Amino acid sequence: MADLTDLQKLIDHEAEALGVPGAAVGVIHGGGRHVLTTGVASVDAPAPVTADTLFQIGSTTKTVTATVIMHLVERGELRLDGRVRAYLPGFELADEAAADAVTVEHLLTHTGGFLGDIDDGESWGPSALADAIAVYGGLPQLFPPGAVASYSNAGFRLLGRIAEVVSGLPYEELVRRVVLEPLGMTSSFFFPWEAATRPHAVGHVGGDDGPRVAHTWGLFRESMPEGGLLSSVTDQLRYAAFHLEGAATGQAPLTGETRALMQRDRIAVGVPWKAIGLPWLIDERAGLRLVTHGGNVGNLQLSSFVLAPEHGFAVTVLTNAGPGKRLGELVLGWCLEHLLGAAQAEVKPSLSRDPVAKEYTGGYYAGQWTFQVAAEGERLRVRMELAEEPAAAGVAALPELELAFLDGGERDTVVMVTDPGRPAGRFLRDESGRIAFLHLAGRAAQKLPA
Repeated sequence: MADLTDLQKLIDHEAEALGVPGAAVGVIHGGGRHVLTTGVASVDAPAPVTADTLFQIGSTTKTVTATVIMHLVERGELRLDGRVRAYLPGFELADEAAADAVTVEHLLTHTGGFLGDIDDGESWGPSALADAIAVYGGLPQLFPPGAVASYSNAGFRLLGRIAEVVSGLPYEELVRRVVLEPLGMTSSFFFPWEAATRPHAVGHVGGDDGPRVAHTWGLFRESMPEGGLLSSVTDQLRYAAFHLEGAATGQAPLTGETRALMQRDRIAVGVPWKAIGLPWLIDERAGLRLVTHGGNVGNLQLSSFVLAPEHGFAVTVLTNAGPGKRLGELVLGWCLEHLLGAAQAEVKPSLSRDPVAKEYTGGYYAGQWTFQVAAEGERLRVRMELAEEPAAAGVAALPELELAFLDGGERDTVVMVTDPGRPAGRFLRDESGRIAFLHLAGRAAQKLPA
């Protein structure tokens, strides 16, 4: 096994260089579990990050929600092909045919077709999920169910509510009984008052004098199924070990057969992932098949979570600032090269000096924000316009993105110029050949009329 001293040096150096105040990294390799930490949980109260520090893991929570859903499937209380209306008879979408057709599997694979990023409420009450689902009748339908994968937080809120109704338990209590307690995840919680009495990280934004604390929690109760879990790196290793090899006790949340089913390709995507499972995001790098799902809470706390099941390998990176995404990529790249012997060449953006066609430019609606795409020579510049100011929305301001088309790649496929590790997205055309959607980072944003 490679000396993890070198990985520790990388984490220390890159976290400081990127402006990430603190991070915790967990690795499973060669039958061992390893924890590496750096920095502090908060620049205002600089307690060192430890193996027990809680971070908001964001959308990795979706895999926890899916584990609960598949537990209910194993028990015969849900069916993957079961229609949502079989469990929530009053369920509505703006498109009646879609509301009648959408299934549990559509939700797990992000193929429900309705708008996936919606406004958040501000409730911690027990009816928060039910109240959130009650307004789905106004959600526009972008695609027929099953037609296109477009990352959907709204779909996972719906799964959380289905789980509540079927089990008769609040979502958070159901997760505790089915996943957290059986796996010994004793440092994983949902509510801020649970974190308040334990060591926990807070999110940071960049400033002229370095990172500063963002005084926001970022999520409310209706968001719990899509991204609300707080967890330590120690617990994330327990969770990774379960999805790699199962649990030693007879109270495991799932059988090995179901765990394997969740990790299989369910729907092809192309970019930025090869496929989506239930609901794992399936990637491939340097010939290695990776089963992944990271998280992002308001661009304030970012995490990565990667399994290589055929190699008994896992890595998770928990961070407390926006550049933590890049830190996670660097840690993953180091691990793949030095632990698994798989170094992947970066894709290359086109060096063509031909100007980008105007057909790509304009606004693309994604619900909580709009992508504004402008052409600058052979590049595209993408600005995200939030429906409200970032501070009011509880998120950090997002930098502009610079995109380029792939050198020799498929038509309409783009890469981020500043992070060209792999394709980032593509433009989708309608039947007449006109640009209809920007599919970026797994989300389909609809082109607005000029």
